[in-house]
Amino acid sequence: MNRYLVIVIMVVLQLAATRVFAAANDVVVALHAFKVVAGAGGQKLVPTTEALPGDTIEYQVTYRNAGAGAARDVLATLPVPQGGMHYLPGSASPGEFQASLDGAHFAPAPLTRTVVRDGRRQVETVPPSEYRFLRWKLGELAPGRSVTVSSRMRLDDAPVTTNRS
Repeated sequence: MNRYLVIVIMVVLQLAATRVFAAANDVVVALHAFKVVAGAGGQKLVPTTEALPGDTIEYQVTYRNAGAGAARDVLATLPVPQGGMHYLPGSASPGEFQASLDGAHFAPAPLTRTVVRDGRRQVETVPPSEYRFLRWKLGELAPGRSVTVSSRMRLDDAPVTTNRS
């Protein structure tokens, strides 16, 4: 029997930190999750709160300035849910974004790292499956204006287990 993994709750909890920052700037954050399914004429997006192993989920996060003044230096952050989800390369929109392995240090994607092999330092590209956060610099958001960022994630085929206390 397949076990469902509730994915939206994890992302909403991780977005809470973004909401606290955004609230100070009168920016309202709305998250939506859609299962990507094959349909007549191509792919369809179906609203979802759960995913099965192998499913692809598209997250869309809308940032809306509900204040009377411009919101400056707005950063849109989308966590990659833990528990077997990974970012699908090429699915981020807008396409120019930063990524992070820890949520504290961001750099333009694709990420690289220095490793030592056979006593020599080498720079290698970090696999997108290791990304834990995506971030877009939205800049200034005028009153009443909104911007949506999105990305697709895939739930690994391997069974996901959770530790319950």
